[in-house]
Amino acid sequence: MTSSPAKSAAIVHFLYEPGDGGLDRVAILLANGMARRGIETELWLTRANGSVADMIAPNVTVRIVPTPKLGGRGTQLLLQIPAVARMIRKHRPKAIFSAGNQTNLSVAIARELAGSDQTTFIQKITNPILRPGLSRWAKISRTWRFGFTARFADLCLTLSDADAEHYAKIYPHAAGKFHCVPNPYVTDDMLDLGEHRQVRTQKAPAKLLAVGRITAQKDYPTLISALALIADHPWSMTILGDGSMREEMKQRAKALGIADRIKFKGFISDPTPYYAQSDILVLSSQWEGLPAVPLEAMATGCAIVATDCSEGLTRLLRQAGHDTVPVQNAQALATAIAEAIDTPQAIAPLKACAHGFSIEASVDRHIERLEQSLASI
Repeated sequence: MTSSPAKSAAIVHFLYEPGDGGLDRVAILLANGMARRGIETELWLTRANGSVADMIAPNVTVRIVPTPKLGGRGTQLLLQIPAVARMIRKHRPKAIFSAGNQTNLSVAIARELAGSDQTTFIQKITNPILRPGLSRWAKISRTWRFGFTARFADLCLTLSDADAEHYAKIYPHAAGKFHCVPNPYVTDDMLDLGEHRQVRTQKAPAKLLAVGRITAQKDYPTLISALALIADHPWSMTILGDGSMREEMKQRAKALGIADRIKFKGFISDPTPYYAQSDILVLSSQWEGLPAVPLEAMATGCAIVATDCSEGLTRLLRQAGHDTVPVQNAQALATAIAEAIDTPQAIAPLKACAHGFSIEASVDRHIERLEQSLASI
């Protein structure tokens, strides 16, 4: 990472931290990709340290936003708004990409406080605005908040056509701002691995994989319950991820008598080798925007079993000839995993779907939308 003197007209990617989330990885890949195209590119961070900090390319300028050391992420993002406004006035970026839901509001307010009509604000909606378990007031608050940021954004990027259509209906005042642009999920290494993948034979034991933070959103309790229902099938499971529910899930697996068949590996910065070594990626989430993990796995030729946690993912899998299963339904998930074990999936359609999410294709689309937005100023 480097720090350099102020330069005007850079493209800024605003990210809280280079942490272990897919959102963090995507923001860095986009910044790297634009810098590789010769575009003056910066990352503005609250903190420079994190799980994927070493991914930041040397030709991406990193600036740290002065932030009071109070509270958690949400509080700090709000408290740093005046500092972000000052940075916008000082460095005069051509455009600011907000990495996702968590930073959209603070960047929107900061850009307005800066009074910078020449800085284009591009927000991303990376996770559903409404999701299971929200209270009535939380739903009202979140709906209003995202409508507010959409009003002030010059462009609102979504991860799928389904999301763009959905939000255009919810926010008719900003309907023309919503556009689908694929995220940069798939690397050349993943695509190369997919070219050499062989379909698993029916008799071979299935190597299952799950990737993601062990939190309520990913619904590992349903996954482990589903695995217990098909204990008579030949499978082993590797789980990549960490989180507040990790020990609880270990105990759940032990109680259900399948602990010896599940390996908890913790957070892995590059899961690509695990995709290559696995036969079936299982996604058990309750909700997602358009999740990176199944697309990365598809690129390597790994079969997919997923819940209908994302309309965008459901549409993609249907294109490849596969259906998703209801969320929080252990029996349906168990049946789908068993079918994938008994009848190995054709991998060519899965790889074809993943090609559209390559890093280069995504960077192209982001630059195209950026240029269109800048041309309209």
